[in-house]
Amino acid sequence: MRDRQFSIEQPQGDGWPTPADGSRSRIMIDIFGSGEYFIEVRGEIIKFEFGDRFGPMPLTKTGAEKTSIGPRHPFWRAASLWALQGKRLDGNKAVWHEPKRPLLKHLGGRDYLIIEDGEKGYDW
Repeated sequence: MRDRQFSIEQPQGDGWPTPADGSRSRIMIDIFGSGEYFIEVRGEIIKFEFGDRFGPMPLTKTGAEKTSIGPRHPFWRAASLWALQGKRLDGNKAVWHEPKRPLLKHLGGRDYLIIEDGEKGYDW
């Protein structure tokens, strides 16, 4: 599951707009070539692509970017945990789980003893 990135420097002339200071600009392109996946979040199935450089991008049924998913939607956490947990797949379905919380013993006040460490991402 690797995608490709390209960096393109603005060519001289050819009708490209030039910044006011006369410098040349650079464009970064990420080709999401890793495939389309489905992830289940709170009973909702969401189609998405995942790029190594820019992360997940939710898609509509037609494959366009899904703009109805806001920044607080649980999809972002689920897709990030899926990547953190090794990007496991069952066919094209993303397999992820809620990370295990640490097991703590309360010693009093604000003091706790860690009995067993939790998994990465438990505090997201």
